[in-house]
Amino acid sequence: MQAKLTERQQRFVAMAAAHADDFHTRVAQHDLDSSFPHENVAAMKASGYSALVVPEALGGGGVTPLDLALAQERLAYGDLPMAIAVNMHHIAVALIADFWWLNQKGQGPKLAAVEPMLKAVANNKIIFGGPVSDPKMNSSIGFGGINDTTRHAQKVAGGYVLNGRSGFGTMSACADYLLTTARYNDAEKGPQCLLFFLPSNTKGVQLQNNWDTMSIRSSCSNDVVWDNVFIPHNAVIARPVQTWDALANITASWWVASGPACYIGLAQAARDYAMNWVSGRSQEPFEQPMTYYPGNQLLAAEMEIGLRSARALLHQTIASHDDIATRSQDDLVSLISCFQFVMESCVQVVDKAMRMVGGAALFKKNPLEQMYRDVRAAIIHQPFAGTEGKALLGRRVFGLPVYDTVRFV
Repeated sequence: MQAKLTERQQRFVAMAAAHADDFHTRVAQHDLDSSFPHENVAAMKASGYSALVVPEALGGGGVTPLDLALAQERLAYGDLPMAIAVNMHHIAVALIADFWWLNQKGQGPKLAAVEPMLKAVANNKIIFGGPVSDPKMNSSIGFGGINDTTRHAQKVAGGYVLNGRSGFGTMSACADYLLTTARYNDAEKGPQCLLFFLPSNTKGVQLQNNWDTMSIRSSCSNDVVWDNVFIPHNAVIARPVQTWDALANITASWWVASGPACYIGLAQAARDYAMNWVSGRSQEPFEQPMTYYPGNQLLAAEMEIGLRSARALLHQTIASHDDIATRSQDDLVSLISCFQFVMESCVQVVDKAMRMVGGAALFKKNPLEQMYRDVRAAIIHQPFAGTEGKALLGRRVFGLPVYDTVRFV
């Protein structure tokens, strides 16, 4: 954590800590059963944790990206899958909240439902899911489905009809509203990417039951099939496909703030578990505990360096994004560099924790077994994971456009 938290941050972290300690008592069983922890969501609704990102003027916590990172790290310390799940809700709410902030300045897309939706998150405890990922679309080109998708919309009287499929429908297991996108080929404006929110019980929305994974099992991030789903015209924000604009920048800002923070929380938990494990054990024929082993001392040092570096870079990178004006601007070089470094560092820390504990960490009864599986998701977690994320970073370092014709494949 930061050396010194503000009073507000202490309050948010304390709320997250209470939930983390509670959720941790059930995380292994939910992982084993691949079951969604509905009771955890109910607890976060009751405490106000699900309304952290709603502006204070509308009854929420009014957190900044840094505030959210601190809270999400602490929540993930006890239960990474739940932190990743509620993170999708937070990002969807953050996007709506930033529309509200821009509207206060006479800027940004205007939807009549923005303020009522934010008030409903705070007062009626509604939850958002974000099945925007498209398994058929390159994640870098589509920006995880935000900027382009193979889901398609057809113009009809009063709106559009949506057909297609979404992957990684995180939080859809309990969502009241869903955020997604669709491509519409406008005869005059060209291909458009439509972004919209709609009730999860809308006719034609089909939540699948196909989440059977190695990592973050209890997030239950099932696919969603959209079968002739009607979208009212006034619920849509239309943008040209493959457009890097303020909406994309805002999404990137909040995602980098909160997503990697979850994995730092997991890595810290793995480090602490491993350190406690060797601190209380000795092996024959040695009299001193395993903390005296040079190999464990080196692993401890490397984990400390990894965690401190990852946390410092994350906090430094997102501290400047407290202002909506900064979040609306392109800061991809900083954000992607941070995202890549933090995610890879967290994987390495958990790997080292496994090495420190040794063969005992392979057993299901050992918490490190799940931590090791869960952290693998970090290296493929969109929107800026893997070589595609690095390629986008490289383009921006060279000063090339986000969307540019590649020289070779």
